Amino acid sequence: MRSVLLLFLVASVVAAQAVPSRKDIPAIAKAANGAIVSIIMSDKDGQPIAQGTGFLISKDGRIVTNYHVIETGNSAIVKLPDGIFFAVDGVLAFDKSRDVAVIKAHGENFRTLTLGNSDRLQVGEEVVAIGNPLSLESTVSNGIVSGIRTVEEEGGKFLQVTAPISPGSSGGPLFNMKGEVVGITTLYLKGGENLNFAIPINDAKRLLLATLSKVQALPDEPEPKETHYAQATPSQQKTCSEQAEKFVRYKRAEYGDDAPAVEYTSHYDARVGKCYVESTFYFVEGKTYPSGHRYGSSRDINDASFEGSGGPIYGFFGFPSTDGARWSGPSCTIHPPGRPEIICRTEEEFNDLALKYFGTTPK
Repeated sequence: MRSVLLLFLVASVVAAQAVPSRKDIPAIAKAANGAIVSIIMSDKDGQPIAQGTGFLISKDGRIVTNYHVIETGNSAIVKLPDGIFFAVDGVLAFDKSRDVAVIKAHGENFRTLTLGNSDRLQVGEEVVAIGNPLSLESTVSNGIVSGIRTVEEEGGKFLQVTAPISPGSSGGPLFNMKGEVVGITTLYLKGGENLNFAIPINDAKRLLLATLSKVQALPDEPEPKETHYAQATPSQQKTCSEQAEKFVRYKRAEYGDDAPAVEYTSHYDARVGKCYVESTFYFVEGKTYPSGHRYGSSRDINDASFEGSGGPIYGFFGFPSTDGARWSGPSCTIHPPGRPEIICRTEEEFNDLALKYFGTTPK
C-alpha cells in the first residue's frame, strides 16, 4: 500500500510539472524576447517596401507569419530586437486562404517559442500579443478572447481579441497566460472598438506538417491596382468638410501654446462611405517641437467614433523643413488596407503612394 501511494505521489508531481504554470505578462514578454522578429520585404532594387512581424518556432530558423506580410517583394530580411539581421532563404510552406506562411531565416541556434493548443481557448480567457506596430519593436499588449468566429469565405475560424493589433503587428504571436502561442495576429477591423483578430495556431500546425524539404522563392506578387473613388454628393462632401474642420480644431487645441499652422483638405468616397481628411501641420516657432518641424497625415474620420483623434490613420510623413530644423527626420509610412505598412523615403513618394492606394494626398 505504501509503495502504491508513493507511486501515486510521484506521478502527481510529474503531471504537475508537465502542465505549464500561469505566468504574468512581464514573464511572458521576457521569455519571448529574441524569438519575435521584424520581417522587412524589399523590391528588386533592394528598397524596403513592406514590414511585418513573425516568430521563430525552430532553432534552424523556421518563422511563422502572415502570408500577406511576404506576398510582395522578391527578397526579405528578418531583424531581431538586438539589431542583428538575417537573410530569408525563402518560403517553406504557405496557405494563402488562411493567410499563413512559414519562411526560413538563414542561420541557426535561434531562440524559439512554444506552440499551444488553440482548440482549448475559451471566450473570456486572457491573452497577450507581442508585435512590431509602426516599427515599434517588441510592443506588448494584453486583452481577452472576446469571440471565436467562423468565416467560411476566409477558410475557417478567427480568434476575436481585445488586445490591440496595428499595422506592422501582422504575423506576430498571440500568447495564452502559460506563455504558449495560441494565435497569429492578423488584422483589425477599422471602425470597430477593440475588434482585432488572430488565426488559431492549430491552423499553422497543420501547415508545419506539410513544410517543403526545399525552400521556394518568395511569392513576389504584383502590387494591387489603384483604387478608384466614386463621386460624392454635395451633402456628403459638406458633412465630410465639417468633420475635417472639427478634427483640425481639436488638433490646434491639443497643441495649446505650440499650436501649429495647418493646411488641410477633405473628400468623401461615396463608394465605400468614408470621409478622409488630409492635413499638414507646420511648427514654425514651437516651444515643444523644433522650428521647421512639419508632418502630414491622412485619416479616415468616418470609420471610427470621433473622439478627437480623427479615426484610424492611414499614412504619415514627418520631415524637417529646409530652414535648419533640429529634428532629424524623416519618418514616412503608409498603411494600405489589408496589407503591411509600406516604408517611404520622401514626401513625394508618400504623396504618390497615398494617391495610388487612397486616391488623395495631404495638401
